[in-house]
Amino acid sequence: MLMTAFLISFAITSHSLYAYVASQTPSHLTITSVASTIIFSLLLFSRKYYFFSAHTLLLSITVFAIYIHLFTPAIHAIQISATITYVTPVIALLLIGRKTAACYTVLNLLPLYIIFQDLGTPAKNAQAELLHNAHFYIHSFVFFFFNICIPLAVWRTSLAAMHLQQQLQQHSTLLEKQKNLYRKFFQNAYSAIILVNEEQQIVEANQKAKQLLNLYHHPLPCHSKLIFNQAIGDSGQLYKRANSVLQIDAKERHEKSLSAWYVSDASEQFHLQQQFKALGAQHHQTKYFNTQVNLPNTTWLREQIDIAVKGAAPFIVAIADNQNLQVLEHGIDAEQRKLLYKHINKIFEHHNQANSAVAYLGSGRLGFIAAHNGALSDTVKQWQQNLDFWIRLGNLQYHAKYAVSVAAYPQHGYSAERLLKNAVQACELRHSNVLYSVFDFSLKKQRLGRHEMALLLEKALEYDELEIYLQGKHFACGRLIGFEALARWNSHLLGFVPAGEFIAIAEEFGLIEALTQYIIHKLCQTLANYPALPVPIAVNVSAQDLEQEDFAQQIKALLQKYNLAASAIELELTEYSIANDRAHTLMQLKSLSQFGIKLAIDDFGTGYSNIARLIEYPINRLKFDRSLLDKIDTDRNQHALLSGMVKICAKLGIAALAEGVETAPQRDALAQLGMQEFQGYLYSTPQPIEQVLAPYVLKLQAD
Repeated sequence: MLMTAFLISFAITSHSLYAYVASQTPSHLTITSVASTIIFSLLLFSRKYYFFSAHTLLLSITVFAIYIHLFTPAIHAIQISATITYVTPVIALLLIGRKTAACYTVLNLLPLYIIFQDLGTPAKNAQAELLHNAHFYIHSFVFFFFNICIPLAVWRTSLAAMHLQQQLQQHSTLLEKQKNLYRKFFQNAYSAIILVNEEQQIVEANQKAKQLLNLYHHPLPCHSKLIFNQAIGDSGQLYKRANSVLQIDAKERHEKSLSAWYVSDASEQFHLQQQFKALGAQHHQTKYFNTQVNLPNTTWLREQIDIAVKGAAPFIVAIADNQNLQVLEHGIDAEQRKLLYKHINKIFEHHNQANSAVAYLGSGRLGFIAAHNGALSDTVKQWQQNLDFWIRLGNLQYHAKYAVSVAAYPQHGYSAERLLKNAVQACELRHSNVLYSVFDFSLKKQRLGRHEMALLLEKALEYDELEIYLQGKHFACGRLIGFEALARWNSHLLGFVPAGEFIAIAEEFGLIEALTQYIIHKLCQTLANYPALPVPIAVNVSAQDLEQEDFAQQIKALLQKYNLAASAIELELTEYSIANDRAHTLMQLKSLSQFGIKLAIDDFGTGYSNIARLIEYPINRLKFDRSLLDKIDTDRNQHALLSGMVKICAKLGIAALAEGVETAPQRDALAQLGMQEFQGYLYSTPQPIEQVLAPYVLKLQAD
C-alpha cells in the first residue's frame, strides 16, 4: 500500500516539477514533495512499526486532502484529493480494522459537507465545476478501487491463505512427528502397555507387553480373558497365570472406545504378600503363644479372662509358681521343659472345671482360669494338689511342685486387669512355707508391713543393729571343729525378729547381698581381736552373692585388710547357688579354694543336686539337711539313701555333717552310718559371738 502511494505521490511530484520548470511557478510542488517524503519515510519504518506506519499514512492522506481541498486552486488536485479521501475507510479496513475504518467514514463527512455548503475558500470559483465533473470522481474511484484496493485485498488474502497453509503444513508435520514419537515410546516403553476396546479385546500391545503376556502365540485382536484367565476388574487386582502373577497397574481412557492398560509382573509382590501373611500369622502366634514352652502367654490369658467376665459365671484366676524353679531352669534342658508343660496342659484338658488351657507367664509361673462353686480355699487346695506330681524328664525324676494363689470373680474384681493383678499380689504375699493362698484385701496391709520391715532392715544394716551369734559344729565325741555364724536382729521398733523372717524380707526386697557383706565384714572385724581362735567360722552365701563378678576378690580383700588367715572363715553355699551360672560359679569357687578358704554345701537334700556333680566343685564339707534325717530310724529307704551318700562322701574326701541333731539316739544312728560331724541343739545352741569367744580371750591373756 505504501509502495503504491509512494509511486503515485512520486508521479504527481514529477508532474509538479515539470510544471514548475515549464512555467517557473511553484504550483503544488511543495505539498507533493512533502507527501512523497512522508510516504517514503513510512515505507522505511513499516517493517518495524506496522500499526504506527498505517495510522500515519491514513492521517497523512486525510490532512493532505483537506489541505489541498481548502488551499489549492488546482481543480485536478482537488479532485484527486477528494477521491483519495473517500477511499481512506477502505484502506483503513484493509490495513487495520473495522473500528478505524468507521472512524474515517465519519471523518469523510467533512469534505462532503464543505462541497455542499460552498464555503468561502480560494477554490470557491471551482466548486461548480467540481460538482459538474462527477463522472471524473466516479471514474477515479472505480479505477482506484479495482486497480489498487481489490488487488491489495486479494493479495493480502492470498498471503494469509499461504501463511495458513504453511502453518497447517507445519502442524501436520509436527503431528506426524508426535505420532511417530508416540509410537516409538509406546513400542519401546519400559512398562507393558496394551490397548483394549470396550469389549475388553486387546487390539494392540507394545513389545514389553507381548513378552510379558506371551502374545506372540495369540494374534491380535484377542480377548483379555485368554490372557488373564478371568474377567478383568479394578486396577491393582492380581491375576494368576501358569508361571507368573500379573497385575493391572492403571487404566487410561484415550478414546471413547479405547483404553490403555498398564500391566506388570507381580510375581515378586505376590510372594512378598504371601510372606507377609505368614509373618502376620507368626506375629499373631507370637502375640498369644510362647513357642519356647508351647503354651499360650499372658496376652492370651487376659483375653480369656475378659471372655469369662462377659459370661458372668463365677470363676477363679489362678497363679501357680514352681517351687523347684532352680532345677527347672538349670537342671533340665529346653526339650524336657516342653515335655513338662505338655503334661501340665493335658491335666487342664482333662479337668472338667478348667475353663481353658494353662498359660505360661514366665520364670516357671503359670496362669489359668477355672470354675468354682464351693469354698475358695477348697478350690485352690484342690488345684495345688493337681499341680503336685512327679514326672520323668530324661534321666531325671523331677518333682513338679507348684504353689497356687487365686483371685475370684466377682468378689475380687470385675476386669481382667484387676483380677490378674490381685492374683499376682496374692502370690507375692503368700508365705514361703504355704503352698496355696486366696487374695485378701487385708494382705495389702501385710505387704506394706513387709515393705516397712525392709526399710527398717536397711536402716539396721546402716546403723549396725544386727548381731552375730555362733553355733558349734562337733565330732560325735563332742570335740569342737568349727562354728556357723548366724545373724540376729533385735529391732528397737519391732523387737526380736526371727532370722527366717528378715532373711526372707532381704531376699524379697534385694537386700540379701548387703546383708551377706555386712555379716562377713563384721565377722572379720571381730575375728581380728581373736587371733587364737583354732577353728573356722562359717558364713552362709546366697546365689545372688556368687553372681557378683568380684565376689571372690571382695572376700580376699577383707581377709587381707584385717590380717586374717584364709582358714579363719568357711563359706556355706546352698545347692541353688551352684546351679545358676555354672562356669562363673566354678571360677569363683576355684579362686576362693586356691586362696585357702574352705567351702561347704548347706542344706543338702532340699534341692536336686547330686554328689557326682559336686566332683566338679572344690567342696570340702557337705551338710545334710534335717529333712533327710528325721526318719532315719523308721524309714528304710531314707536310711539306705543316707548310708550310700555318706560312703560316697568318704570316697570323695568330702566331710559329711548332719544338721539339726537334737537327740542322742539320732546321733548314734547317724554315727552308725558313718556320719562323723554334727550340728544341733544336742551339742550347742546359738550364742552371741562375744560370749562364745570369751574363753579364748582368757586363754590368750593366760598365754
